[in-house]
Amino acid sequence: DGFLYSMTGTCLFNSTKADDIAFIESYYFNKLKIVSFDSRVGKYVGYTEYGVYNAKAWNEDPEVIQRRNEKERYCVHNVRIDYNAALAKS
Repeated sequence: DGFLYSMTGTCLFNSTKADDIAFIESYYFNKLKIVSFDSRVGKYVGYTEYGVYNAKAWNEDPEVIQRRNEKERYCVHNVRIDYNAALAKS
């Protein structure tokens, strides 16, 4: 009994080049994706009525700029480390 709310931060990549890397932050309620930010789109996108409402508000908030920088801050940095540590040696 109860509800499940979760958030995932994902880095998608084909190489260590910044142009081949995307940051995606998704929010779920009871396993249903309600809203996500995709660095390739540059804004939040809603998938439910509640998600559309939140996406509109979050896209108007100055903090959306921070999400746009997450690709560089989080993904580009970590993809290089992970690629060199694991993928390049396999």
